[in-house]
Formats: sequence, C-alpha cells, structure tokens
Amino acid sequence: MSPPLRFAALGLLALGIHMAGCLDVDGAVDRFCQANRVTCQDPGPAEDGGGEPDASVDGGDKPDGGTDAGSDGGPLETEPPGWKPVPPMQTRRMGHTATVLNDGRVLVVGGSSNGFSPTRSTELYTLSTNSWSDGGVLTTARMDHTATLLGDGKVVVVGGRGPSGSALSNAEVYDPETRAWTQYESIDLGARASHAAVRLPSGKVLVAGGGTSDYDGLNTSALYDPDSHTWTNAGNLNVGRSALTLTLLDEDMVMAIGGFNQNGAQTTAELYDSSQPDAGWRPLFARMKNGRNGHAATLLPSGEVLVTGSRVGSPGWVISSVERYDWETAAWIPQEDMKHARFVHTATALPSGDVLVTGGYSSTDYTAPRDSAELLRPDGGRELIAPMAAARAYHTATWLDAGGVLIIGGDSDGGVLNTAERYVP
Repeated sequence: MSPPLRFAALGLLALGIHMAGCLDVDGAVDRFCQANRVTCQDPGPAEDGGGEPDASVDGGDKPDGGTDAGSDGGPLETEPPGWKPVPPMQTRRMGHTATVLNDGRVLVVGGSSNGFSPTRSTELYTLSTNSWSDGGVLTTARMDHTATLLGDGKVVVVGGRGPSGSALSNAEVYDPETRAWTQYESIDLGARASHAAVRLPSGKVLVAGGGTSDYDGLNTSALYDPDSHTWTNAGNLNVGRSALTLTLLDEDMVMAIGGFNQNGAQTTAELYDSSQPDAGWRPLFARMKNGRNGHAATLLPSGEVLVTGSRVGSPGWVISSVERYDWETAAWIPQEDMKHARFVHTATALPSGDVLVTGGYSSTDYTAPRDSAELLRPDGGRELIAPMAAARAYHTATWLDAGGVLIIGGDSDGGVLNTAERYVP
C-alpha cells in the first residue's frame, strides 16, 4: 500500500565517540567556521536537489534480495548470528517510533495500521522474555512523530500527524514507572510532522524541520526543556527541510542533512552548536551529489557521517548511492553504491563498524518494499545477507546492546505489518 506522507528515516546513533580533526574547536560554530572556511558558507537560497539520474540509480537489473542503545537483562552473546523470530505486536504499525528505555525495554509509540489513521496505542518489548506488553495510551493519536529518551528515563513525543490528518503541535511525556502519558505545552513555533529530534548533552531536546503537508518543508527549530516543560526558539534552518535527519556529532554539535521542500530534495547540510545558540544554523559549503529525502544518516566510529538512499526528482526515481562526509577535506565523498536502491529504509551502525541496511521502498510511488538486507563494510565492500522474513518500509530498526537490531512493523505488499524480527551480527 502507499503511505500518504514522506517519512524521515531517523536512526540516530549517539555512540559517544569523539570526533577528530576539524570539529575539535571547543564546540563553537563561530570558531569552527573561522578555522574551516572551506566547510562553512553564508546562508544562500534553497535549491532543487533532484538533479538528473546517474549511475547510482538502480535500474532494476540487480537481484532483489537515530537508534538507541540499551538492554533489558542477561546478555545473549551465545546466540548464533542471523535473523531471529520475534512475536507479533498487538497492533499493526507504520510511521511509529521505537525507543530503548533505561531498563532496556523498547517503547513503541503510535503509528498507523492502515497508512492513514494514527493510533493512540503503545507497546513495550522485553528482550529477555521475547515478549510484548501494553505501554499505555497516548493522549493524542499520532504518526510521523518523534520520540526522544530524556535524562530522567522518561520519553518526550512531539508532533506528528493526528486523527484528522493534520500536523500536530502538542507534546506529551511517558513515565515508564507508571506507564502514564501526560500532555505538556505545545511547541510554539507551529505544528509539524516528519521532523527530526535529538537529545543534546545539556539534556534539552532539539526539534527541527518537518512539514504541515506532503509538499512543504519548515525551517524552524526549537529546544524542549524537560525540567520546565517549556520551549525556546533555536533559530531558523537556512532552508526548509521535511524528512530530514539530525545526527549528534560531538559535544554539542548537530548535523542536519537533506530533506525536502517545495523546491525538491535538498543536497545541503548544516550545523547547530547548542553551546552557542545565538550563532544559529551554519550551512556547510559542500553539497551532496544527490538530493536526499527518505534517506538514512549513520554516524560512523571515525566521526564521519554516512548517508544512504533517497527518492529524488518528480515523479522521481529511487537511488542506491552512498555518500560519506569527510571532515578533514570538508567534502562529501561518493562511496560504492548499495546493492539495491531504496528509500524510507533503515541504516544501523554495528559494533564491528559495519552498517546494517534493511528494507525500504524500491518504487517512487511508495510501493514495492524490499525484504533485502545488506552490510556496508568499513572497507567499502557491500554484502547482501539473508533477507528479512517480510518485505517492509516505513519500519524502525533499534540497536539492543544484548540482542542485535530489532526490526519493527512497517508497510508491506500485503498491508501494514504487526510483525517484528531481530538481527544478530
């Protein structure tokens, strides 16, 4: 089936790895840009990042085949590698979120069972018992929202699409001890869906971009303070970005990549330094070869950022291209293509340095999801591994310290899924 809205494939992996090179500038964007003028530029007009098809496009002749961390109990190191069965959820879900709690359980929030109408239900997955339980009921049904673990172990959920199909501005907080949801002050910069969010070292949550329709992209950003449950303006992005990714780099630095607006898929990226909030967002000089929308961004152990897949152009095409941002040269470096073109997929960093890529749509009309999975090796190699039990897109992939990567829900050829599976490296 075809979901009505584009999806921001977030899999933010806060590895706590300190970057070397040009970001070692005491966390200040001003000093960073002064010392790296080739990297930063003055804000400029938005552009259509669609471009023309190139060799990175999967023409169909190849064989079809943000992320959190935590564990809920005894490690499972003795498990052999490969795909492991997981019982189905109580509810079919796409456009949901999956967040690892401090006790290791995975909180799955909202989404839609038919691609249009969001649900208020939530569920909890426990690895040690390989089972699901009720997580409580949201105050507002939503899909295409964000869910961010807070420093006190609670989870803040922001925005998304509500029951009427319109974007939401409200936020609510989940308490794992009581399994209760409490609604707090709405984000004062407007409703949004398909936005991105990341928790900063300060404990505040940065929310950026998103949109109110399937065609626009917002340039606003805001900070949520979990102590006071209030919002402050975090400055404007240099271009509107819906379905963007946010990656926490080092210390207080955050990188916003791609997304789309009325001009198409964006080739640009920009930086935000929460230690210098008045500096705002600073665009990077280098541009990606391809516009990115429905892509995934993965932080590598080197501190570089790997970007995979996208839907570009109108009516567009799906690409298999991979690019890596190199901080020493301040440039996007083309990498070997993935085995399969895909968008609205997931890309999860593994402890080995490999990146696990799963699923995604192979058609620009949000149809033909893939069951294929592949490993992107640190040396640049690409390896198709055993496929998932189900083709899926619009799903989530969540790293569990003791149990590999948990794949949940998504859109499939036969409709929205309630199935899950787990990959052990």
